[in-house]
Amino acid sequence: MLPTDCLHSLTVDFENAPASLRAAFELSPDELSDLLCLAGRDGLPLVLLCTKASLHMVSTSHNHLRTFRPVLSRIHERARSVEGWRALPVRTASGSDSARYLLRQAVPATRFEPEVRAFVRALRAAAELSRACGAFTTELAALIRMTEHAAERVWEETRLGRPGSSEAELELETLVAERIVEEELVAWQSSYPALRSSRRPISSPDLLSFDGEERHSRVRLRAVSVLSKLRVG
Repeated sequence: MLPTDCLHSLTVDFENAPASLRAAFELSPDELSDLLCLAGRDGLPLVLLCTKASLHMVSTSHNHLRTFRPVLSRIHERARSVEGWRALPVRTASGSDSARYLLRQAVPATRFEPEVRAFVRALRAAAELSRACGAFTTELAALIRMTEHAAERVWEETRLGRPGSSEAELELETLVAERIVEEELVAWQSSYPALRSSRRPISSPDLLSFDGEERHSRVRLRAVSVLSKLRVG
């Protein structure tokens, strides 16, 4: 049994970054394979999902910082000479909060259905590459299945992501989508509630790096990029 609170994710958002900075996050298939195989050899579960707007890292290792470090080191080497890299938003989450954040990337909000389906296909491909490199676990597989199932339900049970809906319809459909997300999360979490629990209560030291209005946030947006704190070596 994996320890409680073992699901962790880290997302770097570069959607609004200049092209020169976004290029630093363009990991080739060979680079992704090398990084995942390194994690697999070290027994560290890892899924890497690179999109046009963000880099997602998900791990079920309690030593997730060690798992993420080689990826961040490679990005750091490329991005450190580009202006603005320290200001990139970095989101961290754990437990069911991590799963909820991933789910919200896979269901339509302001995006159209083809774009959302592309995200799910990319997530599936990332899982397959992780499996091929020996960096996959049954827990990561359960997370991917839950995400795909939730996205499929939203496509089938709502009109979100499709053109032609009125603003009022979209508001109602958004509520339905939120219900589906919570239902899937409950079903996923109930199988192993200790393993898939939300993050432990935030301690006072945890709060020091965040603004006062973020005190109760569970998926937190760091003001200082994790990349700027990285120690390579």
